[in-house]
Amino acid sequence: MPLRSTRHLTSVFLVREGSVLLLYRRGSRAIADSWVGIGGHVEPHELTDPTAAALRELDEEIGVTADQLTDLALRYVAVRDTGDEVRTTYYFTANLRPAAPVPTECTEGDLRWFDLTMDPTTLDMPPTARIAFAHWLSCGRQDEQLRFIMVDADGRETGQF
Repeated sequence: MPLRSTRHLTSVFLVREGSVLLLYRRGSRAIADSWVGIGGHVEPHELTDPTAAALRELDEEIGVTADQLTDLALRYVAVRDTGDEVRTTYYFTANLRPAAPVPTECTEGDLRWFDLTMDPTTLDMPPTARIAFAHWLSCGRQDEQLRFIMVDADGRETGQF
């Protein structure tokens, strides 16, 4: 088995008034153009605190700060072997406070609010984002459990929840 590098990322599914905000990320070094939560790379000094990384990314990408959120929670930890590297993504959910400004722009791509009843299979998403988002929409919103996802180099689930 060849040695692999590692990459740590965060992603936040931001909820407001029955909708969830997703980003159609363009030009990423890590993934093809696709729908994802708001997030990005964990900096070296954040490796022991992915929540800090998620909050930093929310502020950098869409201007949302911690005081504009409620119920920020780590919901899924996904590990994906791409063949070249092992990617760990920390998936969070949070609610945008009613009085907070609604994000409309992001330099990383296009923002869009989706109804929480939408069919996630209609979206082009990276493997672990697809699994986490679909599970969260279908039943993960009903509890506060932390779940785990594993995906192999071919994009197949090898373990979950």
